[in-house]
Amino acid sequence: MKSKLTFLIFLVLAMTSCEKEEFSIKKDTIQVTIKNTDTYSYSTGKGGEEEGAQIKRQANNFEISEIRRDHSTNFVAVYYYKPKPNFTGKDYIEIETYQGSDGASPSTYINTVKILINVTK
Repeated sequence: MKSKLTFLIFLVLAMTSCEKEEFSIKKDTIQVTIKNTDTYSYSTGKGGEEEGAQIKRQANNFEISEIRRDHSTNFVAVYYYKPKPNFTGKDYIEIETYQGSDGASPSTYINTVKILINVTK
């Protein structure tokens, strides 16, 4: 009986002393005003090998709405938005960025950026 109790105490101590993995979700909102002839860009700052970005909710009134991550952005994920010609009004995009993965495990830090775009003449 004593050995079973010792084993249970050891098991509980081992489980409670394990380091808990931190996981963080952050949400930001950005409001911008651009002319309908302009192209807006937003740098996510994510350029590491295990970091990423994706469009979670696409804009509605765009000629260009994409994330580029290539030599032109120094391999940092940058979002570009250009409204449809002659469009004025409000548009909305949601981008999700990821970091904190070691390549074998999922990202531990997720940031959702909501960009509210007011397009004027």
